[in-house]
Amino acid sequence: MEKLFDAEGITSSDRLFFTPSAFARKHLCYAQEAGTLKSLKPHVTVRDGLESFLFFVVKSGSGWLRYEEKQYELRTGDAVLIDCRMHYEQESSESSPWELAWVHFDGARAEAVYPLFWKDNGESARIPLGKRLAEAEGLIGRIMEHRGENSPENELRADAVIAEILLLCTEQARCREDEEQKFEGLRETLNEKLLECKEIGAIRHALEERYGADFARIDAVFAERYGISVEGYVKSRILNKAKELLRFTIKPLEEVAAESGVGDAEKLRELFMDNEKMSPEDYRKRWAQWIKD
Repeated sequence: MEKLFDAEGITSSDRLFFTPSAFARKHLCYAQEAGTLKSLKPHVTVRDGLESFLFFVVKSGSGWLRYEEKQYELRTGDAVLIDCRMHYEQESSESSPWELAWVHFDGARAEAVYPLFWKDNGESARIPLGKRLAEAEGLIGRIMEHRGENSPENELRADAVIAEILLLCTEQARCREDEEQKFEGLRETLNEKLLECKEIGAIRHALEERYGADFARIDAVFAERYGISVEGYVKSRILNKAKELLRFTIKPLEEVAAESGVGDAEKLRELFMDNEKMSPEDYRKRWAQWIKD
């Protein structure tokens, strides 16, 4: 079987291989490969056509998964369950390299349960684990305890653990509807808090209080729904507001910076140089209607 992570020099990993018996292949769910890894540098892993299911947990850091024409931003506390017969790609973040625990497995039960999970999870590969992160890591650890030793007892134990993994994924998928309701109107709330708070730190705190969840979880939900992080969205709104003020008012830069939420004129200048490749003064000269008139 092709390795999931075959990237010598760019990952540090502990990997085990399992060779299921004919009995296990016919009657049980069986492990094929399991391990842990730490990404040393960003790289893209591309796979398809594997006769396998993959469950992995993000123990720390962040990265991306592209599967079934969707891209998922994954962070600490997220898990993934996918059918590896389909094409998928994954990549660790450069700024926050991820550490994963993972297991490849297959079997008739997995083939039967996976479509149910996929439907209940809103056709999403991502599974937010929350307080169940340690539990998920522990299940993979239990499979690795056997160190690849092939015996009827170990195959039965692996079958039982894989059943627990499938149950965990299904239970978390069933919780998805509750979460959808909990975060209803998230973008509208963020727009309100942006007007009230402006600074990203204050916005984070306000969102945590409003939804009773840590910001990482809120940010992950927002990114999955709208394809951009909270911080990216806030920066975009601030930049657009600054552009509007520069184009349609004669307010000095300090007032534009304060009113848009940038902070001060120096930060405003940095924002425009990074995003527009010109100073705010040059932007105003080029785009301001009152100057043209």
